[in-house]
Amino acid sequence: MARKIDKKTAKGREERKQIAPETPIGLTSRNYALFGAGIGLILLGFLFLTSPTFGGAFPFIHPFRAGTNGFLTMTAAPVLLVLGYCVFVPWSIIAKAK
Repeated sequence: MARKIDKKTAKGREERKQIAPETPIGLTSRNYALFGAGIGLILLGFLFLTSPTFGGAFPFIHPFRAGTNGFLTMTAAPVLLVLGYCVFVPWSIIAKAK
């Protein structure tokens, strides 16, 4: 025998399914966390991009002290910047709540 579902109870179940409260522009805490991770990657990429030879931000990293041709400035910094700008920031805008 089928149970009758009261409209009030069904509405209550739908309200409980909402995971995170949305801000007025429709973003959840997950979106802000992804955006923060993207900004962190971008800042780290720019810090790695500054060369220790020119008074950069990381003069204490001696194995990577190769000036503008080092691993941090030529490889790690561009990868971090691309990840931040092209992956995490757009993902934080597009991501929906589960």
